[in-house]
Amino acid sequence: MYPHRSAAWPLTWVAVALIVYATLYPLSGWHWPERQVFTWVLPKLGREVPSDLVANILGYLPLGLILCVAHLRSRRLPMSAAVLTVLTASALSYTLELIQFTVPTRVPSITDWLLNTLGTAWGALGAVTVHALGLVDAWHRLRERWFIPQAGHGLALLWMWPLGLLFPPPLPLGEGQLLPHVRIALVEWTQGTPLQPWLLPEDPLMLWAAVRSAVVSSDWLPELEALTVAAGVLAPLCVACALARPRSLRLALLSLLVLTGIMVTAASSALNFGPLHAFAWLTLPSSVGLLLGALGGSLLVNRTRTTCAALGVLVLLGLIGLIHLAPPDPYYAQTLQTWEHGRFIRLHGLSRWFGILWPYVALLWLLARLMGRDAHHHPEVGPST
Repeated sequence: MYPHRSAAWPLTWVAVALIVYATLYPLSGWHWPERQVFTWVLPKLGREVPSDLVANILGYLPLGLILCVAHLRSRRLPMSAAVLTVLTASALSYTLELIQFTVPTRVPSITDWLLNTLGTAWGALGAVTVHALGLVDAWHRLRERWFIPQAGHGLALLWMWPLGLLFPPPLPLGEGQLLPHVRIALVEWTQGTPLQPWLLPEDPLMLWAAVRSAVVSSDWLPELEALTVAAGVLAPLCVACALARPRSLRLALLSLLVLTGIMVTAASSALNFGPLHAFAWLTLPSSVGLLLGALGGSLLVNRTRTTCAALGVLVLLGLIGLIHLAPPDPYYAQTLQTWEHGRFIRLHGLSRWFGILWPYVALLWLLARLMGRDAHHHPEVGPST
């Protein structure tokens, strides 16, 4: 097998998670189907929506492409990789169609299964074509020169970082606010039981607001926003510098990530709140934060990868702490629900969870780089190599 860990495998799991979420959304109202309704042979619907037909093909095409590339990177023959890809994705699609019998708002269809399989086949064909042209091997050679052997999951993290920005965070680029959602979930799960008053008060949002106001006064809110934005920019830059080798590549990645963060945040604001509000988030504190984050990233260019990983851990811990001090907005969720295109770009709320969980996954990856075997068995290579 290749000595380098491919980013195709973690991206494959992300693609599978996206498909499962989209197929079974809204993930509620589950019920056991009646015997006369359930059938192992998927039904043929009397009327098909053209947009759904296209979505079925396009939804599985990236999975076919990424999964086939992953098999090719595992040194399987092109035909074997394509067949395995199509069979795996087709089995996944068939299983999800059967599970749709238990979701009231979803309707299983043999047409969906066939189109999903067709989309996978098109993706696998694209991967085999790219491999035949030598582009997969060319990328592998570049990866050996540009990145560390353990860069697969780190590269996947960098690919997923912009997805979390599609759902506007409490502060610009401020991902990772998990605790309020955990508190609300605990209240819902323990509602009507003796555990609820023991675990949490009746209104956890008020408790969190009280804790926040005790730590941060209103006079410090601009500084809080600037520091949060700076940490939000700097976190992916630390991940990039912890896996990139040449100085020139680090500079390119830093510039690309900062620009991506700005453009995705602007696009998210435009689609969620209206085109006129595309850059409404670019206030003086957030502009200062962007500048501080970019300047901090420039200081990482000549640092060792271990130093970048250690600084990344500190930055992510700071980001998680700062974003939990962000002031709550009771009208925030209601505003997001009013913009139709915003509901589309947020992928039914999935992008919100990308943004909430990304700092924690990145933190685990950086800690693994610092404490794992790979950090001890592979010598540091200077950033100029």
